[in-house]
Amino acid sequence: MNGQTIKAQVINNIIVAMAEHVTKDVLDILHQVIIKEFVNVNMEEITTLPVEYQNDTDQKNKYIVQLFIVKKKIKDNTKQAYLSSVKRLITLIDKPLDRIEESDISYYLSWYEKRNINASGKKNQAITVNNERRFLSAFFTWMRKEKLIGENPVEATDPLKAIKKPIDYFKPEEMTKMKDACKSYRERALIEVLRSTGARVGELVEITLDQIDWNTGDIMILGEKSDKYRPIFLDDDARYYYRKYMDSRNDDSPFMFPQCKAPHDQMTTSGIRSILKTIGKRAMVKSRVYPHKIRKTLGMTLKNKGVDIGTIQEIMGHGSPSVTAAYYAQSTPDTLRNIRERCIA
Repeated sequence: MNGQTIKAQVINNIIVAMAEHVTKDVLDILHQVIIKEFVNVNMEEITTLPVEYQNDTDQKNKYIVQLFIVKKKIKDNTKQAYLSSVKRLITLIDKPLDRIEESDISYYLSWYEKRNINASGKKNQAITVNNERRFLSAFFTWMRKEKLIGENPVEATDPLKAIKKPIDYFKPEEMTKMKDACKSYRERALIEVLRSTGARVGELVEITLDQIDWNTGDIMILGEKSDKYRPIFLDDDARYYYRKYMDSRNDDSPFMFPQCKAPHDQMTTSGIRSILKTIGKRAMVKSRVYPHKIRKTLGMTLKNKGVDIGTIQEIMGHGSPSVTAAYYAQSTPDTLRNIRERCIA
């Protein structure tokens, strides 16, 4: 395939063929063993793919996708996002992935922007289209690094110009309404823990009780996006309501927030989203209610209290200060109004 060495192609063929027969851990070990054994092997001539794959678009694409699943080391949910985009692309563009061109990508992104018009009457927003472009670009960058293609066809397409919207966060009165609308210690504990820690919902569901330092309220977690450990913090209110919730539990699950029903497995991110949506409706909060909005609320609270961007970056677990600045460098209307009033007075 393109610039890929014969040796690399053989290794990939073996890995793809064995993927359905062994576990991921065993496959990783097998991969390393094959690489070690092939170091001094000279391969001069071989068919890079089984003959039936050469002229069969579906088979070739299936092979490349399987190779991506096996070899790309990223979180499963991120991997699935990439694959969903790729599958939409090859459904619309009936070509092998290693033959996709810039014009194909441009045509696909134009279609993706308009794909919901018949159902909703609206185009997809620029940020939605740009996310799709980003997923495709990541996939084709992987293909380029694997030498399956010579260049990434997505890089030649420009992202759409997106209008920067004000950050979406809860006002203090909205948070109060949701706290008052809670009907159980579990619901209140969930809101207080999200508010205090600013944890991403994917990080929250992974937390186990043995990670919590009850003396300080510190919890050391592995960041969902950065793959780095960072501390998050339960303040007095969060600890108070979480202990109330703990006292009401009748399970022995190790998770901080397990499912209610036996066997009390780890709660899902969709489960947490559903709980918050229910609380929001009960509280008659008119704006959208979702877990990440509570995380953004913590960031804006820190910003409005004068915390510097660098510290906010550490607390929020952003990998780059540019990400933090994009969200929290701008002042809120309340902050600007207060400054004007102090200057006029």
